[in-house]
Amino acid sequence: MAADPVYDVIAAFAAGLVRHGVRDVVISPGSRSTPLAVTLHAQPGLTTWIQLDERSAGFFALGQAKATGRPSVLVCTSGTAAANYLPAVVEANLAGVPLIVCTADRPPELRDWGAGQTIDQVGIYTTNTRWAAELPVAGDWSPERAGTAAHRAVVASTGVDAGPVHLNWPLREPLEPVAEIPVFEATAGPKPASTPAVTLPNEPCGRRGVIVVGPDIDADPDRRRATVEAAHRLGERAGWPVIGEPIAGTRRPGGPTALAATDHLLKIDEIAAELRPDVVIRVGGSPTTKPVRLWLERHAPETVLIDPAGRWNDASFTVARHLAGDPAATLAAMCPDVAEADRDPEWLDRWLALDRHAAAVLAAEIDGGPLLSARATRVLADGLPSGALVMTSNSMPVRDLDSFVGLPGPAVEFVGNRGASGIDGITSTALGLASRHGGPVVLYTGDVALLHDLGALFSAARAGLHLTVVCVDNDGGGIFSMLPIAGRGDEVDFETLFRTPHGLDLTGFSGVGGVTVMPVATADELREGVERSTASTTPGVDVLLVMVDRDADVAQRRSIGAAVRAALVA
Repeated sequence: MAADPVYDVIAAFAAGLVRHGVRDVVISPGSRSTPLAVTLHAQPGLTTWIQLDERSAGFFALGQAKATGRPSVLVCTSGTAAANYLPAVVEANLAGVPLIVCTADRPPELRDWGAGQTIDQVGIYTTNTRWAAELPVAGDWSPERAGTAAHRAVVASTGVDAGPVHLNWPLREPLEPVAEIPVFEATAGPKPASTPAVTLPNEPCGRRGVIVVGPDIDADPDRRRATVEAAHRLGERAGWPVIGEPIAGTRRPGGPTALAATDHLLKIDEIAAELRPDVVIRVGGSPTTKPVRLWLERHAPETVLIDPAGRWNDASFTVARHLAGDPAATLAAMCPDVAEADRDPEWLDRWLALDRHAAAVLAAEIDGGPLLSARATRVLADGLPSGALVMTSNSMPVRDLDSFVGLPGPAVEFVGNRGASGIDGITSTALGLASRHGGPVVLYTGDVALLHDLGALFSAARAGLHLTVVCVDNDGGGIFSMLPIAGRGDEVDFETLFRTPHGLDLTGFSGVGGVTVMPVATADELREGVERSTASTTPGVDVLLVMVDRDADVAQRRSIGAAVRAALVA
């Protein structure tokens, strides 16, 4: 076989990726990226996924990496194609998700001379990468060096501070192979070293403590679960409650000290003051739930943040000590010998009593009411089969999970994009998760987020994937109705600037590109729809559309809050 210096370099790079654990490549079509696309597609250790839209492709790869803990590789042509990856790269950076972005580019001699489809791609993702490099023109360097570049890219992307890597590939014409497409052998590479535990002196033990588990603990699913399990075990040893939203993994399955109603409890000033802790142990990102953050800010307990990457997820400025150790191992080493006599016997009991009382009130208020956001959330969470995974949109859905998902329930996993907390790419992320999750995947979203990523719906069938979507449609930005600006009404033209009703009938998309849209009007219809769709493996998307009146929804949320307060405060 005649040597092809361009394709040999890329083949060595592809083998290096496989050698170090990469399995998925997400490609968007283009001309300048031909050598990358053809060679990576030919590597038997890699699975190729085609996404037409680079913005969707970026979030699809993000979802895959969330499901596997491994970096997925993105490949695109030159020009604005690379710019469309930016939202997913930002999310991956802030959430600590590994990605390897390979952007094809014109060679240096064609840049800044008006060549078509040419922009400045060097450093295009600015500070959002763990490593970014302008590689030599393919063909001007050796396959051995390309294999080393693959090794470095994987290590940089999956290290203690996991995140995106950007490799810009200058490619000269001719772009097609001049010989048979080379495939290099990929032997197994070394496994990354683990992060050790950091020992915390035992002075917090025996005090009134709380464990707060936030989202984005770790990109690796096994390490995420290990951290949550360690938090529950520490809660039992120390007599401390565990506060965590569903996407943090603390609630399904939960533990004997897990809480499910802190969003409601901590809105009540008297209870928030009564439950003031002496010490807080935090892992993961900042909590989504605003009452938890305000409570920590107001009472300023001694707060210990455990994060191996040394990130300061502390927008409330309450962290007094930062431990850069493995979260699971560090939690497991804490409070090993807490005597029963050293624990405050009333502390945990009071938390659990209030939480269970609030949960009973929530159940009574929601389960007998109409199908609005609260009941839709509970029906979905309680009707899922064990092993299901729920991708949750930002805005109201992720907050509704925290407010309305109780204990106990089916053993399902909840995830979300809480790095940058945007509503772009939500459906694409769900499809990426579906491509690598071993069970049913459900997207819980609102209408605006669904419209933001509409093209992704029509790519599921082509990719051979099945996705269940539960969409709460309140015709616009419902979250703004919960903010103070809503009270200014016509004075600020609230409907036009914030509510932004779109007036679209989403059922009109039914039958297009493997998408089926089914309006549901009752809790039983939603429950049956979820059961039927999650049992299906037919490629395509089932959208269960829950039409919700915005004003009725806001009124019910306030009524629920008032009922919890009335029941808990004499």
